Amino acid sequence: MTDPGMKCSRCKAPARHRFRQFNARFCDPCLEVFFQGQVARAIKKYAMLEPGQRVLVAVSGGKDSLALWQVLCDLGYAAEGVHLTLDLGEFSAASLAASQEMARRLGRPLHLASLEEMAGHQVQEVVWANRRQFCAVCGGLKRHFLNRLARDLGAPAIATGHHLDDEAGRLLGNLIHRHQDHLARQWPVLEASEDGFVRKVKPLCRLGAEEIRAYVLAHGLPVATGKCPQSKGATLPYYQEAMEYLDQKMPGTRRNFYLSFLRAKAGPPPAPVAGGVCQECGAPTFVGTCTVCRMLGRTAQWKETRRAAQAGE
Repeated sequence: MTDPGMKCSRCKAPARHRFRQFNARFCDPCLEVFFQGQVARAIKKYAMLEPGQRVLVAVSGGKDSLALWQVLCDLGYAAEGVHLTLDLGEFSAASLAASQEMARRLGRPLHLASLEEMAGHQVQEVVWANRRQFCAVCGGLKRHFLNRLARDLGAPAIATGHHLDDEAGRLLGNLIHRHQDHLARQWPVLEASEDGFVRKVKPLCRLGAEEIRAYVLAHGLPVATGKCPQSKGATLPYYQEAMEYLDQKMPGTRRNFYLSFLRAKAGPPPAPVAGGVCQECGAPTFVGTCTVCRMLGRTAQWKETRRAAQAGE
């Protein structure tokens, strides 16, 4: 509800959204102007997209991706959605329903694909066979197959809902662990390459979860509720919590931390040069067989070993 004593910083009407990191308060109409302005500024500053360009939005059904799809459409981009189903029961069903409802509201195409069908295995099987965290495996598979889908659809760019909280948390983790390669590549745009990597952009990089929640509320977006049942073990939330604590004590710290890091860099990292294609799937890779195909190969061997052991019992 609107705080009776709070006035919009832009028009002085009663406001219901307060953003401490911007020292600003907004009514719903002025929130729209502010939100679109921040996204447009990020797109222009980091040369993410050409005006009206076709872009494929990775839609999960959560607040970030739905807000991104909405604002890109409002800014005049030919934004199409792509949703990879994870086949995780009720959570996946709710995510798919939210994505389909958003596509209906926007009147834009939504491309659907099953991660299990594309990989040939359940994600959990890949996790067990490779002895890795679920989120790491799932993220790697999604990046790989989203790139393939974008290539198949002829889309020049993929937009993801990564926002300021995500990027600042990732930056903190990379600095703590001195992941120099990750720090060198961290940028709101990952350029396309002739090898087959599709351009990837993060138009929400100037906006945090708080602003996105307000935007979703103002628009009444059909966000899927619930949490991924396999998210246990993810480390990014710890770094995000640390940044949230600092931002509560010193509003604007998170924003300054990330944006000053970008300003200090000489410029965007060069486009990745894989130098070859995977012998198994034809995707760009730095070695003979890409990481995903190696994981899937180990999974096939693991499943065969299990079948043989069960047959011998």
